[in-house]
Amino acid sequence: MINGIFTKRASLLGILLWSIGCVSAQSTWTNPIVKQGRLGSPLVESSPFVFNNKLYLLENNQKFWDVKGAKPGDFFHEDEVRIKDIATGKTVSVALTNHGFGTVLTHNGRVYIFAGSYGKGKPWRQMTEITMTSSADLKKWTKPVTVFKANPREFFYNTAVTRGKDKFILLYETNDPTWKPFTFRYLESDDLVNWKEIPGAVYGKDKYVGGPALYYEGGWYYTLYLENIKMGYETRITRSKDLVNWEDAPASRPFITFDPSIRNIPLIDPGIPESNASDVELCYYNGKTILYFTGSDQTTAGDLQWATYDGTPAQLFEYFFEDTQKQTFVSPDHKGDWAPVLIAPSGGAQHQNVQNEIKTKPSPQQLTYQQEQLGAFIHFGPATYIKSDMLAVPVADLFNPSKLDADQWVKTAQSFGAKHIVLTAKHHNGYCLWPTETTGYSVKQSPWKNGKGDVVGEFVKACRKYGVRVGLYVSGGDKHFGCTSTPDPQGERKLVGDINRYFPVFLEQLRELLTNYGEISYLWFDGAYDPFGWDVMDPETMKPLGTAFGDAIHAMVKHLQPGAVIMGGTRPDIRWSGSEQGWAAYPLWNVVKPGEGFSHWVGPQNAGWLPAEACLHTRDTWFWVPDSDKTLRNMDFMTKTYFESIGRGANLLINMTPDTSGIIPPNEVKSLYEFGKKISSMFSHPLAQSNQNLEGDTINLHMSEKNRVGLIEIEEDIHNGQNIQQYKTEAYIAGQWKTITSGLSIGRRRLEVIEPVETNQVRLIITKRSAEKKIRKFAVYAKR
Repeated sequence: MINGIFTKRASLLGILLWSIGCVSAQSTWTNPIVKQGRLGSPLVESSPFVFNNKLYLLENNQKFWDVKGAKPGDFFHEDEVRIKDIATGKTVSVALTNHGFGTVLTHNGRVYIFAGSYGKGKPWRQMTEITMTSSADLKKWTKPVTVFKANPREFFYNTAVTRGKDKFILLYETNDPTWKPFTFRYLESDDLVNWKEIPGAVYGKDKYVGGPALYYEGGWYYTLYLENIKMGYETRITRSKDLVNWEDAPASRPFITFDPSIRNIPLIDPGIPESNASDVELCYYNGKTILYFTGSDQTTAGDLQWATYDGTPAQLFEYFFEDTQKQTFVSPDHKGDWAPVLIAPSGGAQHQNVQNEIKTKPSPQQLTYQQEQLGAFIHFGPATYIKSDMLAVPVADLFNPSKLDADQWVKTAQSFGAKHIVLTAKHHNGYCLWPTETTGYSVKQSPWKNGKGDVVGEFVKACRKYGVRVGLYVSGGDKHFGCTSTPDPQGERKLVGDINRYFPVFLEQLRELLTNYGEISYLWFDGAYDPFGWDVMDPETMKPLGTAFGDAIHAMVKHLQPGAVIMGGTRPDIRWSGSEQGWAAYPLWNVVKPGEGFSHWVGPQNAGWLPAEACLHTRDTWFWVPDSDKTLRNMDFMTKTYFESIGRGANLLINMTPDTSGIIPPNEVKSLYEFGKKISSMFSHPLAQSNQNLEGDTINLHMSEKNRVGLIEIEEDIHNGQNIQQYKTEAYIAGQWKTITSGLSIGRRRLEVIEPVETNQVRLIITKRSAEKKIRKFAVYAKR
């Protein structure tokens, strides 16, 4: 991964500088970024980005570079912010003139550019306004609008923007005399137009910083910044959860540093050595992180260079903070020990009491989950070694994943677009994939790593590394302990075993998982064989046990992991769609009405906002079995399930099956990658789209010429609930409007494949709705 020549040169340089008592620009720490070479350009502040699966470069071109003998600031009103196609080297368009320090963001099929405006009649670079323009094709740009103005005595310099946890975040570089020059301030916005300062969100108040870049990965805001060291300038990295409190990477780990052996820099004396490595910007493309930065000496111009990292930005950033001596995640804070209080339900009907408050809008956790749409399931455990027999209880030392590779699991999930992954930490046989203190039936009895291994720990660490949210499946039923329920139909199940002896054991297992592995985003409680189910009856009295056990489990999760969503149990946040074949019923309503829970796979005590999730096993079995590659679902089936689950407003959880060695077989990896590639290609080139949160009952899409429309995409903004109850889409054909689709629910996302129609106009008409509704996106595509 490391360019040997560069590493050797840097190491020798470090020894030389140390020997003469100077500060080394490059420490002995091995940087994973591979410099790929110089591009012979004076450009500074260049930002690579991906749009419609192509790699582009935003360039901030200063006109004086193009005029022989010109000085910095000459002709500055002709400075351009422009877009270059990296593959061809050609300029695609000029988005802004009379602007500088531009940055780029891609979001929902559009490219947004933010830059400082020079204005009229002002000296060079005394910018007091930040401008935004956007485009859906990189050719036609919207009229520039001013989105933020400087405070008194303040000028703007570099800008950077990212999509954060739940808002957009913009960083700008200021010369505010309150602090040392320069300083970074952070703004937030819901719509990319209206921005406000975040109280206390400042970086660099006590040192020189400059040339910023901003990214959000794995729950962290990462800022790249320029540090002034004795011999020059190098880019370093810091991070924050809240944009107020910052953690710098060790000074011995510069993000990118300079190479004094480089000379012949554009537009300056050819004898001057490089003493700068600044203005780093990056993006992820074709399995690599692509970086652009400038060398030179921080005077007349830059020396544009590029570099690569073989992995994701999240991996790269984490590398600079990783402590190889201990885990990189921290357990959540919690107070005291958990002691459940079981309260018997009141009244004669032991499970008919619906929650008093009927929520018709998603909680923040539910909304985050629904926005992700696609997740991955991992079924792995002793059943992997006994032909997917989930109810047998084999010997503990049978489990021996000698080549276990959790990184491979996560990479495979990401290849098809999964945003969260759920691992079977404990399935029905009771085997624990972590070294629990509650039972010997766990990885502590495995030959793998001599009983010192922790599958859950490795899984969680890999998820953190690649920026994927963590989910854990925990079976309530435990065949090894001997406490389950019968497999009877819902409403007729009976308890098996001693629930009073087992319940505290299960709670302790759950407490271990919720306190030893940092933030857990998703808990998946399987209803099958669950002794704590709302409908389970005492086998002697045939009376329901009620919801007390399940409610205590729910309360424990919410106490220890308040940000987690729960699938299953007596008080779920997410409900099952009713299918293990990857479909959800249509129409699909997120709100379950009182008394209707039973027909929606939740207890009758549940009502309110309960989004649905379908799950899909991609082989004939949930766990891997030998010679089962031939049963892998084909592409047509996978695509069909995507449209019949996500395309109906539900989420989809797609299973993956590590084999007995602990890796996902190559054919499965390839199949899932191809599936992800196909889904991505289907939605990468809209013929027309609107995503401005339009509120009218009719939304029109116009195309410059006729196209064969074969795929309709509609997204309702569900922040305030699901309010569209009926709709239709029409195409303008042969001089009149003709209905091409119609339906009832839209919700998170509605996808419809139709026989292609040739048209240049399509419209969406809402024919029935409640008082409030917004369309988040309406788009049409060619059928692929």
